[in-house]
Amino acid sequence: MTDFTLPFSIGYPNKKDFVLAKCYEEKRECYKLTIPANKQLEEAIYIKLKPTTNDLNLKLIIELGEGASATIIEDWSTEVKSPTIRFEQHIKCQPNSDLKYVVLNCSSQKTEMTEKRTSDVATDAKCHIYTYHFGTKKLDSQLTQTTSGNGAEINTDIIAKSATNQDLSFNAEHEYTKKQGSGEIGMKGIAQDKAILSFDGMVTIKKTGSGSAGYLKQETLNLSPNTTVRAVPGLRIDTNDVKAGHSAAIRNLNEEDLYYFGARGIGKEMAKKLLITGFLGKELKKIKQHKTAYESIKKLI
Repeated sequence: MTDFTLPFSIGYPNKKDFVLAKCYEEKRECYKLTIPANKQLEEAIYIKLKPTTNDLNLKLIIELGEGASATIIEDWSTEVKSPTIRFEQHIKCQPNSDLKYVVLNCSSQKTEMTEKRTSDVATDAKCHIYTYHFGTKKLDSQLTQTTSGNGAEINTDIIAKSATNQDLSFNAEHEYTKKQGSGEIGMKGIAQDKAILSFDGMVTIKKTGSGSAGYLKQETLNLSPNTTVRAVPGLRIDTNDVKAGHSAAIRNLNEEDLYYFGARGIGKEMAKKLLITGFLGKELKKIKQHKTAYESIKKLI
């Protein structure tokens, strides 16, 4: 597969099922993982960033050939202790391909990270990105998915927990540039202590995107009066014959909630943990079949 040193390890039974190449873009390491046309991968490819205390400046390109399908898990563990991380990713799904991409970010809470993720999804292809963020001190995350062919389906789920003095900012956008596209952005977060959590979401349907259906849903559970929470949904519609909608909700923990638990002998901290587990339960089930990823997230809740 490769004869060069990687900043990550790759777990998969048969590495001949994909191609990994290295290049440089503007003095930055760039890696491209290609899954050939019509290749149906039954097990997930597990990309685990190696432990480091050095700054990281990295780009990762993922390309699925026509008719290919795969699940890829990208894991930033607590052993990634880089002071700063600059990460860029581009996903390209060729016609009739199907990608499920899971991001687990549990990196050090001393790290400041900037990430930019984009995708181009071709005719009748599907791309579903799940991002679970529990790490970093400061995060600026931008994620844009684009339908570049008719009938493409794009979905994004962002799940975040911001605690202590973390500052996590997410900007997600779906751009429907071709006909009959579909998809949904889900942004779900928990804020506690003195943390900052910001969600900006946008559904854009271009003039060439007639017949598309795009939705955006933002939900935040606020567990402290000292947090800063922001949720801004948006729609930009440039054509007729479309379906689009958005919603945003912030729920604040109140004394009535705590009284309910206290009356049943449940203390304040345990009550918060139960609320968090209930709030994120549905999102956790989405990756339950991937045991390693599921257990990593459970430990942080």
